[in-house]
Amino acid sequence: MLMGEPMTGQDGHAGLAGALRGTPFHRGTVARMASTWWFGWGGYVVPDVYTDPVSELRAIRGAVSMNEMSPIPKIEVRGAEAAACVDYLITRDASRMDVGQAWYTPWCTHDGKVVADGIVFRFEPERFVFSGDRCETFFRKEAVGFDVEVADVTDDHGILAVQGPRSRDVLEAVTGEDWGSLRFSRFRAAEIDGVPVNVARQGFTGELGFELWVERSGGERVWDAVASAGAPFGIQPAGEYAIDIARVEAGLILISADYTGAGPDAPSADTAVNPPDFVTPYELGLGHCVKLDKAADFIGRGALAAEHRRGPSRRVVGLTFDVEDVVRLFLDAGLSPDVSPRVRWDHLRLRAGNDVVGRASSVTWSPTTSRLIGFGLVPAELSGPGTVLAVQWADFWGRELGEAAAEVCEYPFIDLDRETG
Repeated sequence: MLMGEPMTGQDGHAGLAGALRGTPFHRGTVARMASTWWFGWGGYVVPDVYTDPVSELRAIRGAVSMNEMSPIPKIEVRGAEAAACVDYLITRDASRMDVGQAWYTPWCTHDGKVVADGIVFRFEPERFVFSGDRCETFFRKEAVGFDVEVADVTDDHGILAVQGPRSRDVLEAVTGEDWGSLRFSRFRAAEIDGVPVNVARQGFTGELGFELWVERSGGERVWDAVASAGAPFGIQPAGEYAIDIARVEAGLILISADYTGAGPDAPSADTAVNPPDFVTPYELGLGHCVKLDKAADFIGRGALAAEHRRGPSRRVVGLTFDVEDVVRLFLDAGLSPDVSPRVRWDHLRLRAGNDVVGRASSVTWSPTTSRLIGFGLVPAELSGPGTVLAVQWADFWGRELGEAAAEVCEYPFIDLDRETG
């Protein structure tokens, strides 16, 4: 995450640097920025904080927010054998996927390590789009032999997420349509201010929400129309800072933050590739997305079948940290306590006795639950709720301060019974 004075960028508007591109909603985000916090994401610049992250998170949880998600890499697979190719690429059974569906799934290497996780959209019988991390090189290599074309279409589409308990009200106001029947992981076409959009029942916050896919040329009009229609419902732009907190509270893992993608493509986030953080779907708790009984072969099937038989050696768990221990470490070091909602993307070592047994990730102070929470990757035998470990706490600059208590818990950390299913 980046902080600095906005500089002139694409189209003469505030951005971070000439090398970073604005998204289709850039003019709208710039007009509503009340801070100098911007985020460089995969070559694009998006707001990290509009006003303050706690009020933005409050809008997500209690009213409605509009969130910029356009930089998510998008890879299109199209052609006569697109369905067969996608079925080979993913662990789920794509033969059961209809046009208008958007499925969450991982895709793996041949040794069963997760390349990325994300959403696969079936826009047409012979056209799919993956929304996840950078995977173009991996897909091109694995698609050899199928009658398909693989293309990076990230820059062609903006994604505007409308999230929160009033999101359906906003969507119905801006489209003039009823959206109560659109089920989770489905999408359909609509128009907003004359601009064609695809509306997906999706989100990364744990709330009722929708994602609006729009071609680049229509981004500004869609942003303005949604903002205007949402005003009576208390809509508020939310930056990446608030979205990151929301996804941790909702128990949603994130590539580069909670694991390293095992593919050949460079990650879209500015993070180092770390092979010990290559993981399998079973380690990530995504075993329900691995369909070992589907008819078609798929990448990693043999390795995943073997792991399914023996069980994963590690598991991702929820963690709660003793905030008083953490505050005391700062005070003992003569430092001001830093217990912030900013999600930590660095990893903190976890110990059991004298042994380092794993690491904590995505650590954040949760304003919704008033707890210090995060994820852990630990040996399976230490993954039971109530297991107490020690976390080697470090300050923002990576200087280790000492140990604090960390307890394994169930996640998600909030109640998700919010019409998200």
